[in-house]
Amino acid sequence: MDTMRNGQSTGRTEPIEILPAPDLYAVEFTFPRHLGITVIIPATCAPMARLEAWRLFPEYKQSASKTSVYNVEYAEVDWETGRCFVKKLRKRASIPLLFADEPQETPKKNRRTEEGSPE
Repeated sequence: MDTMRNGQSTGRTEPIEILPAPDLYAVEFTFPRHLGITVIIPATCAPMARLEAWRLFPEYKQSASKTSVYNVEYAEVDWETGRCFVKKLRKRASIPLLFADEPQETPKKNRRTEEGSPE
């Protein structure tokens, strides 16, 4: 870390590693003949959550007919009964692209009349 002494830098620097905060993801394994299994995992993105679930439960990767991942807003586990409640995070509506960066061209006739030059 760059330290200061009497207003001067000592020249030493140490890299600072900043990682994004993990979100909660639910990885849902669906099987053909019985109820599925949901694993709640903290991860930085959906693909990393899927990879972590496959690493923790490799047998589900091979036998599951479908694996889906969604972001979790709220999760509650009842440890006595083994049941859990998971609320999916709603996807935010995408922000439409604005064309403000494109220059608006005015017709040449309007530009000439505004400048006061004859047509």
